Amino acid sequence: MNELYRGFRVGNVVTLSNENLTAEKANNFEAGANVGRRNFNLRGSFFLTDISQPVSNITLSTAPDLITRQRQNVGRTRTRGVEIEAETRLKNFNFSVGYLLADSRFAEFPANRSLENLFVPQTARHQFTFQTRYAKRDWSFALQGRASSAQFDDDLNLFRLEPYFGLDAFAGKRFKENLQVFVGIENVFNSQYSVGRTPIRTVSSPLNLRVGIRWN
Repeated sequence: MNELYRGFRVGNVVTLSNENLTAEKANNFEAGANVGRRNFNLRGSFFLTDISQPVSNITLSTAPDLITRQRQNVGRTRTRGVEIEAETRLKNFNFSVGYLLADSRFAEFPANRSLENLFVPQTARHQFTFQTRYAKRDWSFALQGRASSAQFDDDLNLFRLEPYFGLDAFAGKRFKENLQVFVGIENVFNSQYSVGRTPIRTVSSPLNLRVGIRWN
């Protein structure tokens, strides 16, 4: 109902509904392998996702103070990629890293050939994550980081969202079997990166500090 009949406006962009939309269809292929030895584990996979008639916001017209888009069935999108994860344990530490390559593009769009081979909006080509956890007796600590390459916020690939890196931290102390006091910091470096351009820039949330008590 939302896609078919509800239009909306964000910033300078008006998105029209489309009552003639049809259902998307996806074909997926994935192959992977897992190798483990003692405290080390490595996983990798290749994937291919082919979607026919995917629904996307397509630009109809642009003006200095107004961009008009409409939800439309794009002929076909294709995503090819590789995902790799590695994990190891050293005494009380656990380390894990991950990498994702996702090349997602408009493969076919007979109604507008100029969009073919452009990147699907809001899909980063490269993503990297890592996590370190430490636990001993009643104490636990964790660091978690994520990084992303540039991506686009529109079908024409004009509004670029820059690469970013974010780091989160956590520390907790358990006093009883069911009671834990913890502190968590999100976006440790108070990084500000774009999460939207309409074309007005919207930035990520700033440093966030949480202190609490958890009862299990």
